[in-house]
Amino acid sequence: MPATYYAVAAKVRALYGRRFTGEDYRLLMSKTTIPEAAAFLQAHPGYRDQLAGYNTAQLHREGLENALRRAYVDEYRRIFSFMPTTDQELLRFPLYKAEHEAILAAMRQLTSTAPLSPTDTWLPLLEKESSLDLEVLRHTSTFAEIAKAGEHTIYGSALARIAAGEIETPTHAFVDNMMQVVYFATLYKTMNQRYSGQTKQVIRQSLDEVTDLMNLVQFLRLKKFFSEEDIRRYSFPLPCSRKLPKEYMQQLMAAPDYDTAFSLVLDGTYGKLFHSIPSSGLEAYLYPLQFNFSRRQLRAANPTVYTPIAYLTLKEIELRNVISIVECIYYEGDPNAFVTLIGV
Repeated sequence: MPATYYAVAAKVRALYGRRFTGEDYRLLMSKTTIPEAAAFLQAHPGYRDQLAGYNTAQLHREGLENALRRAYVDEYRRIFSFMPTTDQELLRFPLYKAEHEAILAAMRQLTSTAPLSPTDTWLPLLEKESSLDLEVLRHTSTFAEIAKAGEHTIYGSALARIAAGEIETPTHAFVDNMMQVVYFATLYKTMNQRYSGQTKQVIRQSLDEVTDLMNLVQFLRLKKFFSEEDIRRYSFPLPCSRKLPKEYMQQLMAAPDYDTAFSLVLDGTYGKLFHSIPSSGLEAYLYPLQFNFSRRQLRAANPTVYTPIAYLTLKEIELRNVISIVECIYYEGDPNAFVTLIGV
């Protein structure tokens, strides 16, 4: 392993040492107003830099959430600067994910009367680093214009094919699935072109497990919420490992209903993982699985280029927990009753 990976691993593990603990979550959930929550977060080592200088007594929910999201973006930029030039292409994939979210946000705006921000707090980084045409994206009124805005991103060809199809305004689910396929296909291609030996083996193992779990959750979601016609239209499987053979995936897709499909998942290779997590919904499976997997990667004795990606995944999950609590406080709900914390 390159010595650089050990140095980067040391840095991201130090950042992970500033993470939210179970006690931190308990204390945050005890707050009853946004200013109280903001004051607590301003004192926390994981967020104090982004909240420094704010008057927490006057901080509103949206401003607080944006400041919290900047913590993730700031750490992403720092980690990116740590990496050797040869590895920076792999570290661009969180940026590609932000482009994905910006495109989906623009799609939601096509059918919404309320103004939406398609770039959120990633805006400064997207403006500097992204191939997405943000000016076009801000003023889109058709999907064809969205496709035009994204023509130079990794999603460009897929968006153009969708725009040239028979559907004038394709559904959010259809576009989301298609972009997920492009994202992971590009990620595998980058891995195959740039890495070899043990590093490639570790990255491949990491990606295989992530895509396998996302495939299973996606198919279960389709079975639960979509018609058979929609399933045929929206199912674009991500790359699968040998743990999910083609015959098994075909059997899963042919299941007559959700309960049958879920039984197949429980009896399959990843069944023990799903058995171990009491679920109130399909997302309640995916995020804990991602959390446990990423934490194992972060703590591995031999770090790889995937180590900082694992950290960023854990930070993103923590941020989702914290923002869920903040929103519950804002709407005067009891976080203990309404928020399911991931990885706690």
